[in-house]
Amino acid sequence: MKGWKKALVVLLSAVLCFSLFTGCGSKKNDIELDENGNIKPSGKVSEVEFWGWGDEEELQVFNNLVASFNAEYEGIIKVKYVQKNSQGYQDAVATNLLGSRPADVVYAGDGEYKQLVKDGSLLDLTNFLEESKVLKEEEMWDSAINRYRYDPDTTTDKKPDGSPASVWGIPKDIGPTVLYYNATQFKAANVEIISVPEDELDEYNTKNGTSYKPRGYYVPGHADNDIEAKAVFNNRIAMSWDEVRYLSERIQQKGIADYGYFTEWWFGYGWSVGGDCIEYVPTEDAQYNGGYWDFTLGDETKNYIVKDGYEGEYSVGGNKYKTGEIIAWGDKLVDPAASTKTIRPEILASVASGDLIELPSQREAFTEFVRLSQKKDVVVDEVNGEKLYGYEITPNPTTISTDGKVGYFTAGKLSMLVDGRWSVVNIRSSMAKGVEWDVAPLPIYKKYDANGDCIAHGVAAGHSGSTSLAISKKSRVPQAAWKFVEYVSGAAGQGIQAKAGFAIPNQKAVAHTEDFLQSDQMPKNAVVFIEAAEVQTPGDWWYLKDKKWIDDWAGLLNGDVRNGKKSLSEFFASNEFTGTFNKLKDYTKRK
Repeated sequence: MKGWKKALVVLLSAVLCFSLFTGCGSKKNDIELDENGNIKPSGKVSEVEFWGWGDEEELQVFNNLVASFNAEYEGIIKVKYVQKNSQGYQDAVATNLLGSRPADVVYAGDGEYKQLVKDGSLLDLTNFLEESKVLKEEEMWDSAINRYRYDPDTTTDKKPDGSPASVWGIPKDIGPTVLYYNATQFKAANVEIISVPEDELDEYNTKNGTSYKPRGYYVPGHADNDIEAKAVFNNRIAMSWDEVRYLSERIQQKGIADYGYFTEWWFGYGWSVGGDCIEYVPTEDAQYNGGYWDFTLGDETKNYIVKDGYEGEYSVGGNKYKTGEIIAWGDKLVDPAASTKTIRPEILASVASGDLIELPSQREAFTEFVRLSQKKDVVVDEVNGEKLYGYEITPNPTTISTDGKVGYFTAGKLSMLVDGRWSVVNIRSSMAKGVEWDVAPLPIYKKYDANGDCIAHGVAAGHSGSTSLAISKKSRVPQAAWKFVEYVSGAAGQGIQAKAGFAIPNQKAVAHTEDFLQSDQMPKNAVVFIEAAEVQTPGDWWYLKDKKWIDDWAGLLNGDVRNGKKSLSEFFASNEFTGTFNKLKDYTKRK
């Protein structure tokens, strides 16, 4: 009997001991907050492990951030900064977060975090954000915070009931894409550079005795493709697709640079006219979670925008649109689920009355993008019997792969480059001494009449990159981890990052400070980054929980198609393209 009692005592002790480590004891070293959100004194130090990566400059910035945070919270919270290699970082994080003692705070990119959510690895940060006195959602860029909202069942940023999905990461920055240009080469090509917003152009003309039009590039009094006459480039107004081509041809034909322009992304072209590569189709079909994704990269239906100066709101498909807004894909179609897509009759009637302006289709925008790198004797596509040849104004992927796009730009082989804020530091250090460069808005679709006045236009669009700070669902110190996330993503941490120059702060107010604008250095026109942050969204890698639906067709596009070995007609007929339709539907099928 005594032996039995002794065994029972040992067993109960073991159970009690185990519970201390697996129950409330697992969070025993976390901070506690009072009703006002202040840390309660406890005499304990909460240790937070943070995994990060970056180039030498970013690592130094975060070493300073961590040191500053630890000094402020000395004796309360201590962050251990673990620097990881950028190569394989996300795979390492995914494995680590599934373990028993994962890192507390990690980087989760906008293209990777959804898989971590599906794995059950991330902590829902919605309540933390709502209750924070440091971070206010309304003070961040919508395009930054909303990309980290996700519902794994609907695979959208909305829950099944239509309410906003949970927030899984807090953006540590946002990196909009803009047009970098070599001002020295422009001047050598007899191009005058001005920097005048459209709403100030009349005043500028009156003051300077000029009559410049509100355009990004044109040749006053001459055809836009006249390479001998003096031209004007306005870095505060977006160029049209054609203007980019004319300016590029001027640069190339004068022998100033090998190529005039380069972009590796089609987003700005498709999104400028309201197109996209996938669209969501709501359905009551029981095999899906409320809807499925349709592959629309080659969609041939025209797009439509509410005319400038339209009074009131234009209604169609149950939604309302204001002047300058493009009608959504689902609203312009009679039945988005139909195999043959038909435009609503009321849309066509509104075009006839002038209330809506017709824009190119997604396929036409995509074709424009592919033509950039093709040789002038290559037939890129054939539409209604018309052969569409290449422009040969950008290097193809094979050509540019040796030096890389930034290397091409800083070496003077390329006059205009579409890239993100993250390249500023590199360009500053690599550009030859004495060479002037700056930034301008991304091109958008525009159509002009015989007088050179704009009669149709798309919208400002492009993609921005972003990485968030996320917290492990298994973190033993979630409150302490959140304090660090708050610090890095709040005004203090964002100000420190802004000074480094490689990203835009997620706080709008910080982005408008001299810490970010850095008007004493190139680029002088840094306000363009801020304007881009207002409208730019994440790329196609963000749309779904992983990128498996992209791999095949993107590989073909960036290989044989953009290198001129396959036409667009062959691309759209390929197994890599057609097989994507079924892949997309698997993402929302009920399991």
